[in-house]
Amino acid sequence: MIGINSRSLHPLKATFAQIPNLSTQQWRKIKNIWQTPQHVITSICAAVAEIIFLRGAGIGVILIAAMMLQPSVLIMGMTGLFSAIAIAAVMQLKRDYLNYAPLLFNPLLAGLGVGYLFQITPASLILAGIAGSLAFVLTWTLSHILRTFLLLPVLSLPFVAVSWIVHLAAFRYAGLLPAIAHPHTYSIGLPEFIEGFLRTLGLIFFLPNIYVGIVVMLLLLWNSRIQFMLAIAGYALGTYIRAMLTGTFLYVYHDPAALNFILVALAIGGFYLIPSPRSYCLAAIAVVFTALIGESVSVFWVAVGLPVHAFPYNLVTLSFLYLLGSVGQKLLARYPQASPEKTLDYELTARIREQGNYRAIALPFIGRWKVWQGVDGRWTHQGLWRYAYDFVLCDDEGNTYRNQGTKLTDYYAFQKPILSPISGWVTRVVSDLPDCAIGEVDHDRNWGNHVILYDDRGFYVEISHFAQNSIAVKQGDRLNQGALLGRCGNSGYSPQPHIHIQAQFTPDLGAATIPFSFTNLLVNDQFASEAEPNENDILEAIPLDCACSQILSLTLDFQLRFQIEQKTKRHQSKISHLSVIVRMAIDGTFYLDSGKAKLYFTQSDRGLKFHRLEGNDRDLGSLFLAMPSLPTATKIGRSWQDYLPISLATKGFQRMSYQLMSSFDPRLASARYQGEWRSASEIAGVISVKGDRRKIYFVVNFENERQLVMISLDRSAFL
Repeated sequence: MIGINSRSLHPLKATFAQIPNLSTQQWRKIKNIWQTPQHVITSICAAVAEIIFLRGAGIGVILIAAMMLQPSVLIMGMTGLFSAIAIAAVMQLKRDYLNYAPLLFNPLLAGLGVGYLFQITPASLILAGIAGSLAFVLTWTLSHILRTFLLLPVLSLPFVAVSWIVHLAAFRYAGLLPAIAHPHTYSIGLPEFIEGFLRTLGLIFFLPNIYVGIVVMLLLLWNSRIQFMLAIAGYALGTYIRAMLTGTFLYVYHDPAALNFILVALAIGGFYLIPSPRSYCLAAIAVVFTALIGESVSVFWVAVGLPVHAFPYNLVTLSFLYLLGSVGQKLLARYPQASPEKTLDYELTARIREQGNYRAIALPFIGRWKVWQGVDGRWTHQGLWRYAYDFVLCDDEGNTYRNQGTKLTDYYAFQKPILSPISGWVTRVVSDLPDCAIGEVDHDRNWGNHVILYDDRGFYVEISHFAQNSIAVKQGDRLNQGALLGRCGNSGYSPQPHIHIQAQFTPDLGAATIPFSFTNLLVNDQFASEAEPNENDILEAIPLDCACSQILSLTLDFQLRFQIEQKTKRHQSKISHLSVIVRMAIDGTFYLDSGKAKLYFTQSDRGLKFHRLEGNDRDLGSLFLAMPSLPTATKIGRSWQDYLPISLATKGFQRMSYQLMSSFDPRLASARYQGEWRSASEIAGVISVKGDRRKIYFVVNFENERQLVMISLDRSAFL
């Protein structure tokens, strides 16, 4: 056996070891020379996958390998793509454009389209390069316009425009040789519907080949069962509608325009919209519209010999997204993920966890108060004044008064201090109205004594029914959150002493209310960093715990190292070590970077909260699993609830089942988290999944310096 040493295994490393005293700048240049082509290739592969709403460079590599079945088409596509990259270099654009897939896949499609029409010749290669460059410029321009003014994606609209331009120009070009007829009728003996479906999948990449279609179909199935279902259902519905309207099935399975049915179903059913029965219904409607538009466009363009291509898909998808976005439809996915299942995972869990909004304010009192009337309350919180809360103070039996309750002083809330829920300015004060006797109300001056505050975030907060002459602030004062405003009374339209609070966009008394939420509170003795409580909930404000707020103070470039103990089904322990560093994304958000995955988080006076995990790192996922949020209070015995994406708490077939069924029942998209402070340096709790008796138990330990040192997870029941 030939001897091998480490030096022969690493020739580049050995070579560089012989270069003395290379400066840091020189090393960076060498590193950039290697990383630049690697980045370009990775971005190209990822962009190829996104043509059909898949993600990942690995999937792109498989698709490019499938395209080699017809190398002439692939060569033309790459000519268009690299011509676009060359144009970007001439224009001295930053390499960030490589991360925006449409800037790559539109030039690629433009080049593939030329290869689909013409044989490889010097003339056709020039045409492919021009088409790719033009597609790049159009993509940059149209994407900026659509994103800035309409908040819409560009999709493959630039490719469609360039393809039509190429078709029209080709009538004047005699130096181009038509490609050999493509095997639209190529058959391997499968039923006509299946072969038509597979050919159409391949045709998305200008390769109407059943074997290419099989590769694309398997990738869809592997990536997402929902995508697989949508692709088949979209194609079946679209071809059926066309066959019924045209009166024949003879040609529908051989029509290249059928690719629009698949793309529309994927886009509307589970990519740009959160998968649900409603998104599936909208996808079906979109497919029907696409069938009609595709037929009309083909009739209109036949006079000049233009193909339909993906125009119906672009028109219908953009129209649906604009309509849904303009009415504020919550069905739209804020951050489409790598698959519909992952979108469900993230979006549905985020909506449960983030019940509040950016108008989060503190409770205006101390102690335990009851929500007497909430949003859409049964008495006065209706119509324009629906977003408001009334609070009363109760005893252990739920009574709001002592004795007979005939006097104001019998009521526990009367004369209790009212605190400023925000930091801001006092814009209006009325303090001289008398308190109403029990059983009487002031119909003419509904709001009674009140204070209106302006929050620097751009809205106003009105608090009403203060006791007469108890308000301690005046118009123009600047207040900090928690400052004393006055005392609770019974002025205005008030059957008993209580605190009324609402948010509004204008400083006018009695203005229309707007949604808001409360922060850092206990709701029925459960901690909530932010909440919109219901009637009869018992609320208690939590003061900021400075010591707790310093736990895991994750500042930029801070490096965190800790251990993770995993228990297997055989009750054996496996210990691993994880090192992460705090980084900032280009949009200003912060995340923990392990090198293999990113865990995004926010940190404020409300505590620490992790939001989403991007990438594949089980250890970083364990951190998210054991500590999705950390409240700003370390009171021993205090517990809090949270919710986690179902993918973190399940595995294998169970995970696939829950993710698929969560599109029909959103409650299945999240696992329930219950945490508790066992001591000032230890958190423990349990994670449960709806419909499953098995649980995950966890313990999180901190050292004296308030830094994380150990996470212990007992996943044995799930393995």
